[in-house]
Amino acid sequence: MTNTIRAWLRTSLQGTIVLGLAMIALIWASVWFHLSVQREAAVRAAFQDTANLARTFEEHISRIIRAEDEKLLVLRTMYQRDPASFQAIDWAHRLKTDSTIALQYSIIDRNGQLATSSLGAVEPIDLADREHFRVHIEADGDTLFIGRPVEEHAFSRPAIQLSRRLTGADGVFDGVIVASLDPGQLIKFYETIDVGRYGAISLLGTDGYLRAVRGLQSDITRLARNRGVLQRLEQRPIGYYVNDGRLDGIVRIISYRKVADLPLAVLVGLAESEVLAPYYRSAMMYGATGGAVTVIVIAVMILSVRHRRKLEQTYRALRASETEARRNRKIMRTALDNISQGLLMADADGKVVVVNRRLIELLELPPVWLKSPPALRTMIGYLIDRGEYRENGNPLDPTSWQNVRKDDGAVPVTRYERTRPDGTVLAITTRDLPDGGTVRTFSDITERKRAEARIAEMATHDDLTGLANRSLFRDRVDELFLRGQRTGEHFALLLLDLDRFKPINDTLGHMAGDSVLKEVAARLKSCAGANDTVARLGGDEFAILVSDARGEDDVAALADRILQAIAAPFMIDGAPHEIGITIGAVTAGKENSTYSQILMMADQALYTAKKEGRNRYCFARSGYLFRLPTARSA
Repeated sequence: MTNTIRAWLRTSLQGTIVLGLAMIALIWASVWFHLSVQREAAVRAAFQDTANLARTFEEHISRIIRAEDEKLLVLRTMYQRDPASFQAIDWAHRLKTDSTIALQYSIIDRNGQLATSSLGAVEPIDLADREHFRVHIEADGDTLFIGRPVEEHAFSRPAIQLSRRLTGADGVFDGVIVASLDPGQLIKFYETIDVGRYGAISLLGTDGYLRAVRGLQSDITRLARNRGVLQRLEQRPIGYYVNDGRLDGIVRIISYRKVADLPLAVLVGLAESEVLAPYYRSAMMYGATGGAVTVIVIAVMILSVRHRRKLEQTYRALRASETEARRNRKIMRTALDNISQGLLMADADGKVVVVNRRLIELLELPPVWLKSPPALRTMIGYLIDRGEYRENGNPLDPTSWQNVRKDDGAVPVTRYERTRPDGTVLAITTRDLPDGGTVRTFSDITERKRAEARIAEMATHDDLTGLANRSLFRDRVDELFLRGQRTGEHFALLLLDLDRFKPINDTLGHMAGDSVLKEVAARLKSCAGANDTVARLGGDEFAILVSDARGEDDVAALADRILQAIAAPFMIDGAPHEIGITIGAVTAGKENSTYSQILMMADQALYTAKKEGRNRYCFARSGYLFRLPTARSA
């Protein structure tokens, strides 16, 4: 299957195929370009159309609102001139108003009661809670208020209230004069224009409430202030955008304009699907045409490929074996270069026939040797000259080192480990081949060695302080016993116990206690000699093994240094805290036969020192296990 695909690919890379692919690319690039231009033109035209309609709609609304406001001003003047003789029933006749837009003119007195209406006699109605009344009570200026659509029982339909303040002769609020407008008449403009089946126009208040709307597919009365047209109105009074279709599921191309000097804005939107309908039809037509031409071109290309493939069958057959060989070599090289071990293969004559990339990396050999490796003796000589084996051959046993120095190309060691100058630890394994050649592998075991060292460290040292633990301490004591039996040299053992440590641990917590223990360990190590062993036996119990104890005076001097070092305050959370330490000491040599005996003597001396008052030291002298020594205080 792979060979078939490769054959088709080779056959495809000819002039006819390249030309065919170029033609297909050109066809579809042309289709894309023409459709992009058409779409852009349609959207641009839609923005222009909606902008023109929005301008006309804005002028229409502005004219109606200002006309009704002028009527309110005239009626207010007539009313305030003679409130008692003013007859509301004559308003429409006097002003020759258009009843299709203004449903009613009315006056609400200062108490919120409907006083009179252009519809004739009225029953008292409390309108004190209406927005178009309340807004003028505390208003300072004489401004026109345009309310939201409110259901009016007198008309059985919603009405938009235009209201102005009435002021009495004493300058005090005297009520409001109101014009109730039919929202449907305000946007009757919708019926005179063609915005398509899903187009829409809206009269929107800057407070976010819709005063009148036509064409929306859902019952919406208010728009969100943090997006859409309200967000844009805060930045620009005139503009356009494409909405996201959240309102009623229809994406529209919208132009908007704020009505001059009024808290209103008009919106005109065309449905994107209707605006781009010609574009979609063109896309289908261009797509069909382009697809047909593409099919023809592909058919010609396939015929050409088949013809070309027949011509190349003979050529492929001749080169099949060579291709297979190259593939196998490539697979082998890939495998060799991706194994974790370095690999070196030499023939019976010492000629290196294979090295992999990992060997080049591990031994930092010249990269050119990956393709053209030298003879094995040349490679070993290069490593020796570079100091890879060090000057005296410490990484190898003497026999193997001598064999390497002979430069005879063979090292009679099946497996050995050595450390490179950079600290890398290598495990080297050699295997002989039946033809007399050699295969040698190099493994980087540095991390394994570090892990082993860490495990050994954990087995013999205290996790908290890093000091020797009880096991290692006992081994060191046993070593000094053996030395004493051979040489007669003496050593000393100091058993140390902290005083007043428990209150710190109990009151300040274990973290504070651990901090004190680590600081104690550091101070003890600074007091001890370089060849001495400082150990933590558990809890707040420590021990020091002095490998070369010339006499009690030297041990006493060490004990004095320890008492002074521990007496210095320990800073915990910025506050000083003092503890003490009690020491039991014993010197020993070949006459003390066991670890348990010398430890018991030191423990007895420690007990005596604590009994004498703590924070002091005393000796238990050799050969007298239960003799109570004389105490010395710090």
